[in-house]
Amino acid sequence: MNQREQLPAISVVVPTYNAGRYVEEAVASVLAQDFRDFELLLIDDGSTDNTAEVVSRFAADPRVRLLRNERNLGLIATLHRAYAECRAPLIARMDSDDICAPDRFGRQVTFLHEHPEVGIVGGAIRFFGNVAPNVFTFPLAHADIHPAMLFYCPLAHPALMFRRELLDQGIIRYDDAFRHAEDYHLWSRLLLQVNAANLPEVVLDYRLHAQQVSSDSSDKQYAASLRVRRQMMQECGVEPTDEEIALHESVILERPVARTDYLPALAAWFARLEAAARQSGYWNEQALHRLLKGKFIDTARRVGADLSALANAAPTAGYVSTEDLTMVSHEAGKASLATRVKRRLKSMVWQWRARRSKS
Repeated sequence: MNQREQLPAISVVVPTYNAGRYVEEAVASVLAQDFRDFELLLIDDGSTDNTAEVVSRFAADPRVRLLRNERNLGLIATLHRAYAECRAPLIARMDSDDICAPDRFGRQVTFLHEHPEVGIVGGAIRFFGNVAPNVFTFPLAHADIHPAMLFYCPLAHPALMFRRELLDQGIIRYDDAFRHAEDYHLWSRLLLQVNAANLPEVVLDYRLHAQQVSSDSSDKQYAASLRVRRQMMQECGVEPTDEEIALHESVILERPVARTDYLPALAAWFARLEAAARQSGYWNEQALHRLLKGKFIDTARRVGADLSALANAAPTAGYVSTEDLTMVSHEAGKASLATRVKRRLKSMVWQWRARRSKS
């Protein structure tokens, strides 16, 4: 058998740093995959706990390759080193405290084989740990994934599988200037060149625990994320004012701006984004409108606005229609604890990259 025939179908990259408490369960979930043709690269970034001892227990498995940085280099350098070691045509990401669904690799490999136009695929994730188990889904199609970047990261980094050619072409390369939001920035570049998709099924159990996020890294992550959003707006053809940025961020943070014309101002800002997108073609026009309309209605409901009045006044009428009023009325009684939990989980999206960025 020649070297080409011996190459695995997937290279799985799992960076570790002081993950001794959880890494055994994470690795076990990878080795238990239904799809078994893979190599697993465990790269330790200078851990000071028992991580190295724990992962060494898996060294006897021929699919496992153990790598170690002599000193702590941080997540970006660690991932770049690991990717350089990958031999397979497909690369899967995984974090050291999460758990893969048993059929994750099989589902993602099949999807990429059946959709050669797609370069990267993720999927739904299920939160567990310091929260009741809840499933978080993402937009499925590229047209909807791309504009969602305006509000959150619609690709879960540890749940992704991508084609190796994206590495070879230099498309997948993290920028240290956006540390703490390096993946968010990467997707803002990648989605302009590569089709992405998400599976509707849960592919990863995402662990939440108290040690994940410091207030300092969370603040840095938010600042870096804001830079990414501003950059996307500028590339679309909009130079947002400070007031417009405040309006936009108020939707993300679910904290309305204290101004009497809040909703009309928000609608005007959304309309400006849409006009720029029509001119530049930066985002899919229909997908962007669906997204902004949904965000506007959610925000209006959150502040207790009279939707019927909004539907009959400019500029808010562009985001609330008679059909929307009927739908909102029908669904108003369905709001529940589960709905509120889902909204809270959505805000947690902004914490993911901060807790992954180890210094």
